[in-house]
Amino acid sequence: MAGQKLRGRVTKLVPFGVFVEVADGVEGLVHLRELTSTPAQSVADVVRAGDEITVVVTEIDRQRRTLALSRRQAPPEYR
Repeated sequence: MAGQKLRGRVTKLVPFGVFVEVADGVEGLVHLRELTSTPAQSVADVVRAGDEITVVVTEIDRQRRTLALSRRQAPPEYR
């Protein structure tokens, strides 16, 4: 559900963001602009594969079976 806060593991870094597994077999994308509130040149400057992070679901596209996530929108105490 959009707005839901989830804990997940970073599984893959790509130039435009990171993929986070939020449940068994369920991954979503955190776009680089949603990874941190301060500008970052690279996702590797912010997180590494295997890191556990808290994210917020921003969009669910059931037809395309995609999940958009945001770390920036998670409450500061969970980042």
